[in-house]
Amino acid sequence: MSLMASSPEDDVRSDQGLVPGPETAPETAGGSSPEVQPAPPPRPRRRWPLVAAAVCLVGAGAAAALLVAATGSDDAATGSEPVTIRAVTAEQRDLIEYTDLDGTFGYADTRSIASSSPGTITDIVDDGTVIDRGSTIYEVDARPVTAMFGDIPMYRDLTEGDEGDDVLALEANLASLGYHIDEPDDDGDEVDTGFTVDGVYDAATADAVDRWQADLGLDETGTVSAADIIVIGGPAIASGITVAVGDPVQPGSPVLDLNVTGTVRTFHADRAGELELLAPGGPVRSGQVLFSVDDLPVTAIVTDETFDRELSVGIADGEDVRVLEEMLVALGYDARGDLVPDDEFDEVTAEAVEDWEDDLADDSDEVVVDGVVDLDQLVIVEPETTIGSVTERDGDLVAGGSELFQWRTEAGTRVVTTAIDVADQQKLAAGDTVDVVFPDGTTVVGTVATVATSSTTDPTDPNAEPTLAVEIALDALPASADGLNELDVDVRLIDELVAGATVVPASALVATADGGYAVEVVDGTTTSFVGVEPGMFVDGFVEVVGIEAGVPVVVPS
Repeated sequence: MSLMASSPEDDVRSDQGLVPGPETAPETAGGSSPEVQPAPPPRPRRRWPLVAAAVCLVGAGAAAALLVAATGSDDAATGSEPVTIRAVTAEQRDLIEYTDLDGTFGYADTRSIASSSPGTITDIVDDGTVIDRGSTIYEVDARPVTAMFGDIPMYRDLTEGDEGDDVLALEANLASLGYHIDEPDDDGDEVDTGFTVDGVYDAATADAVDRWQADLGLDETGTVSAADIIVIGGPAIASGITVAVGDPVQPGSPVLDLNVTGTVRTFHADRAGELELLAPGGPVRSGQVLFSVDDLPVTAIVTDETFDRELSVGIADGEDVRVLEEMLVALGYDARGDLVPDDEFDEVTAEAVEDWEDDLADDSDEVVVDGVVDLDQLVIVEPETTIGSVTERDGDLVAGGSELFQWRTEAGTRVVTTAIDVADQQKLAAGDTVDVVFPDGTTVVGTVATVATSSTTDPTDPNAEPTLAVEIALDALPASADGLNELDVDVRLIDELVAGATVVPASALVATADGGYAVEVVDGTTTSFVGVEPGMFVDGFVEVVGIEAGVPVVVPS
């Protein structure tokens, strides 16, 4: 349609855009001419005089005005006004469709703590308080509930005569808190007047419990109530406090959350003797001699595997053998290249052990070179472990049960937790990347760590769909999250992505009679309809195939 010369009969414009005249057939990307569906009935027609037109295109995506200015004396006679049509430039963009899930930013290891006994809250820590071994978390009826470190929960009351791993954890904590007594004898040597950390609740353990209870202001019963202790893996930060001083609680009543920031384990001498600490601190590596007692060196093996038997030729195959062989090879004891780490303890393995023991014997007369690995030669250490505080001693003798040092594994991993409907589970899998949007608008890339294999349903909503819990690890933390225990975030999933698409405003599309679509393209002082194939719609834009980026197209004013 020419805008330079028009007649009242042929040139008509409605508020929907130019209606194609008979002389201008729509064009497609391939040069064909689809039939264009007539526009809706026009408003009262405006007659156009002879005009001169100018086109001004401003940047990619910016509006361009096609101004049709009246000239000559006919304007005054006819009352015609200049006509302006608005055009925009087709752009090249990445189009993305998202699904947003509600998420929570927090710690990976969070313990929800509930009251173990009925009563009234008489004291409770503040949000953000750091909880350490021996810290009082809250009080019920003025009876303190104390944190201890370990991985065995306090599931029963403990009294003299009990045995088990929970007793061992109690004794280790009491020793670390200073209730294991080493006192000098008449010669100035340290002797053990306390208990042995051995998992046996004997009279000496009960005496240590009495001293602990006295310091807490409790009756000295020598019996530990399960309600008095909360066992966590290591230091924690209090958050999510749901009660206040004066609130009544029942067993099971929610009290607060503990965000565990690391794990701490203590190492205690299993026998008395002369101590030499050879590794005062730092990361622990396999093959490192940590200390010696009575000149017998004790070596670390860093592993998650269990070591609970003597290792020698003829024992059953096992992962502990493989881990030992890996350590020997890493230290250079490979039996002249013949040792291949597997799960079989054979003569080659024994030869490598003898070579290792022979070198240890150079510094210790107590080492027996026999190709047999006894449990008292090794300390099993979890990966990523660091020796923390080392217990200082006045003398050179150590009593059985004395704490030597603490293992510390830094954790405090910050993650995002969310949930996805079971019906949408195909949208997320472990290893997928997602965007996590924080309240200040910062977007951080996250990687799906786990997707639960069992669904849950909100018990408070009878119409709730079953969901799967999802945990997401973050590549980085925004500054806005520093110092915050918990934060609501959005987890953004990409449903569909079209990279480098040519897009126009959706309002530029014109329906054609054959069921297709076209756009009105500006070419100098004329416009023509070009057939296009619409694709993805996002935020008011539509992907179109049939024109190139940079082409101006008409849109409603």
